[in-house]
Amino acid sequence: MSIQGAGDPSERRDNQRFDLEVVVQVDRDGTVSVWPSEDVSAGGMRLRIDDDSALPKIGERFPLSFKLPLLAEPVKAEGEVRWVDRGSPNVCGIQFTTGLRAREVWAINRLHTRR
Repeated sequence: MSIQGAGDPSERRDNQRFDLEVVVQVDRDGTVSVWPSEDVSAGGMRLRIDDDSALPKIGERFPLSFKLPLLAEPVKAEGEVRWVDRGSPNVCGIQFTTGLRAREVWAINRLHTRR
């Protein structure tokens, strides 16, 4: 297992992450892929990539959308790849580069009460 990026990504988190698997649609230059999340926070998410040929590069930006349990409408944001872990499974860390709306941040922060 090798992580590309500077340092341990878990040490740089500003927001609490919640274990949550949701279907995330990622639009990379017009090609839409579906990557499941492993966790989510108000600042970003960790995504699982099953296709080795689809691994993103650090710094790559793309639009993404996903549904949260407390919201009727999908969250639409832009994300930037901050780190990539080539392993089993492959995962990457996404930082939201567009600010989430207040209700989206509220829905994410409420995830801990839904257990």
